[in-house]
Amino acid sequence: MPLRVLVIIFLSLYTSQIQAVEEQFVIGVGDRIMVTVYNEPDLTLRARIDKSGMVNFPLLGPLSVSNKTPKQLANELEQKLLDGYMVTPLVSVLIEEYRPFYVNGEVRSPGGYPFSLELTVDQAIAIAGGLKDRASSSGWYIIRGEDKTRLEVQKDTKILPGDIITIKASLF
Repeated sequence: MPLRVLVIIFLSLYTSQIQAVEEQFVIGVGDRIMVTVYNEPDLTLRARIDKSGMVNFPLLGPLSVSNKTPKQLANELEQKLLDGYMVTPLVSVLIEEYRPFYVNGEVRSPGGYPFSLELTVDQAIAIAGGLKDRASSSGWYIIRGEDKTRLEVQKDTKILPGDIITIKASLF
């Protein structure tokens, strides 16, 4: 078996586990991504996504990356590189650092915190120092996504990058 095929198989297996978890996440403002093209070190890109949602990719120029999964972005880059630049590009996109999540309301230390995989609302509250005495036990919600969708949540609800968790005060 040629070395190229073995490397492709290895990279596919290695990144498939990471990408399986990441597929539920879309790239957004504040994320840090790494883009690699197999056997093309000059096309490696590391960038933090700014408010424009764009990155300047070698050969291709400015590209919109916001609101795409890593797999969608990799497929798009492969198609663009096929158009006159490369014969068989193999692109990998990883989110190296996720944008923070935020906790506000009736917690001891409201603010922004680094996101980690499999984080729940209960864990996020613990990271924010725990609930204050007047915190509601049920008035919790998340503001999620660019459309600012408001979702009622429970302790075991999973957090996504960029979520804003609000803990309301109890009346009694």
